[in-house]
Amino acid sequence: MTDQEYTKKITQFMESYSELVQRSLDERWVKIPLNLYDAEVYEVIGGLLARQATLSIQLAQNPMIWNPHIAPLILRSMTDAHITLAWILSEDFEKRAKQYILYGLGQEKKLVEHLKNELEEDADIQSLIDFKEKWIEAQRYPFLTEVNLGSWSGSNTRVMAQEADCESLYKFAYEPFSAVAHNMWQHISVFNLKQCTNPLHKYHKVPVIHDVPLSEDYVFRSSKYLSKSFESFDKKFELSIDIQLPIDWYLENIEKVYNEGNV
Repeated sequence: MTDQEYTKKITQFMESYSELVQRSLDERWVKIPLNLYDAEVYEVIGGLLARQATLSIQLAQNPMIWNPHIAPLILRSMTDAHITLAWILSEDFEKRAKQYILYGLGQEKKLVEHLKNELEEDADIQSLIDFKEKWIEAQRYPFLTEVNLGSWSGSNTRVMAQEADCESLYKFAYEPFSAVAHNMWQHISVFNLKQCTNPLHKYHKVPVIHDVPLSEDYVFRSSKYLSKSFESFDKKFELSIDIQLPIDWYLENIEKVYNEGNV
């Protein structure tokens, strides 16, 4: 298969994958037993699910970021979103969803105060402040909105993962991808340094921008994390979904990229 043929097939595959993800999200939202008297709770879990779907689609549609520098940043966000969603759904999801909202409103209120106190007066800045204040006020009176300087859940991600039965995901995905997100030595040493070839320099390492291979395996991983979120959602609301999970569809169809048939 030529590079041109491969590019065409993998592009068709990723377009079909993205369409599947969109249909999967839509079907779940249609089937969920929505309580309009407590709509904000459902907005949280629906929004988190849509966030997962968005990240997976964006990764699938942008092959140039299928590399160990950029793709792990997206996968780290997806593992974090899944742990958050799974923890909210695992127990008293109405209360936990509201905690999530209140923390976000508090963080936005804090940012508004920073904008007011630390930046010079400017028409654009004032427009931004007005927009953010109206956004907060539409959901909660500002004087009732508290700024929480700790974790939104009152716990850390590791404990949340344990309580939501996601400890393996935390150990083998969240933590490794965190090394990329936080620019830690185990990533920098491998991907942004190389050994000096001058023996008089004691083979110290020097900075480098490596050419790194692209791999669709990152999209496969995103399909796995998205599927975990769909499964948590389906289990909580006892949904029967006709569309395949993204990971099952991916595994069933990826071989067609290397064969003569179309996806």
